[in-house]
Amino acid sequence: MKQHLIALYENLRLASRPHHWSVLWRDRQETRPSTFSDDEHLAAAISWLCRAQDVVAGGVSAGYFFKRGWMPPYPETTGYIIPTLLAVDQTDRAIALGEWEIEVQLPSGGVRGGIGLNDYPIVFNTGQVILGWTALYRATAEERFLTAAVRAADWLLDIQDPDGKWTRHTYLDAPRAYHTRVAWPLLEVHAATGEKSYRAAAERFLQWLKIQRLPAGGFAHMALEPGQVPITHTIAYTLRGLLECGLALGPPSQNELIDLVSSDVRQLVTAQQAQLQAPPAKLPAALDENWHGRARHSCLPGNAQLAILLLKLHALAPAQTADFAHAAQTLIEQVKAGQFLTNENTSLFGGVPASAPIGGAYVPYALPNWGAKFLADALLLKRTLPA
Repeated sequence: MKQHLIALYENLRLASRPHHWSVLWRDRQETRPSTFSDDEHLAAAISWLCRAQDVVAGGVSAGYFFKRGWMPPYPETTGYIIPTLLAVDQTDRAIALGEWEIEVQLPSGGVRGGIGLNDYPIVFNTGQVILGWTALYRATAEERFLTAAVRAADWLLDIQDPDGKWTRHTYLDAPRAYHTRVAWPLLEVHAATGEKSYRAAAERFLQWLKIQRLPAGGFAHMALEPGQVPITHTIAYTLRGLLECGLALGPPSQNELIDLVSSDVRQLVTAQQAQLQAPPAKLPAALDENWHGRARHSCLPGNAQLAILLLKLHALAPAQTADFAHAAQTLIEQVKAGQFLTNENTSLFGGVPASAPIGGAYVPYALPNWGAKFLADALLLKRTLPA
């Protein structure tokens, strides 16, 4: 009863602003498919990301939070927003973000952890910014971006555990399966430099990850915190990173890793078939080791990330994965239904809530920048499907 009263009070407080009230009211209605086109959703997402860049002095705001308004810049997600902006011809903005990341890079080469400019480095954040720098290097051939990426990669090698995992300078000092998205950036640096040590470090991590394989698929250590049920956001991080590692490594590792990812995605789609039939999907935010739902809310960024993964796997084997393309589209429809395209408040318009309903357990009452980023990526990838 006490928790119920606290939740009611919080909702009433958040509803005190008219544009917040309309959001909370919307979440009490039945979710309906969006009536706007993919192009309108994409344009709104990019416009919102640009506003999130403009409201802070450097970087991209972590997002709009109902309790605090626009948040300070977030080095981690700013890094992986760079490739999205490059993909939609926002090159000047992408370069400005890459330059800011160089300015705030720590002397060790690591990338600052958390929201704002903190003095400690985090492994995962470092990998995500390397993705931005290597994308800029490919787009511009400017050595400063590769130099920054190499400094960051060298730091990752220096602090890697002997068995390949990372535990130092990680959240709660624990290993993470989703550090596949750290191994992947190391392979990007290897591709740009030819330096074999980066590839070797990525392969060491992948060897450690194989030991974490669970009987029904998936991996131990996929959750944000030890002992928790993983959410779709970190599940997709893990599997997308693994897929990209396979594509970067080439044969024979490529086929093995793609098969692992395909097997897990197949089991997820099968277990959640009822939720993925008719758009918009209502995929649970948390999935246990048997891919069964363990949450009443959805994680919209995670849905977009899973859609990207499904579309990438579909492109590799179209004849065998028609159901992957369908599932991807239903997931995208749920994220589109959650995106704000009718609210006139510029802080909300184009943003994507972390949870559906917005008060769900994953970053409640917030529009994080990675929600808009992954929706944009999913919509761009969806364009490659046959009409």
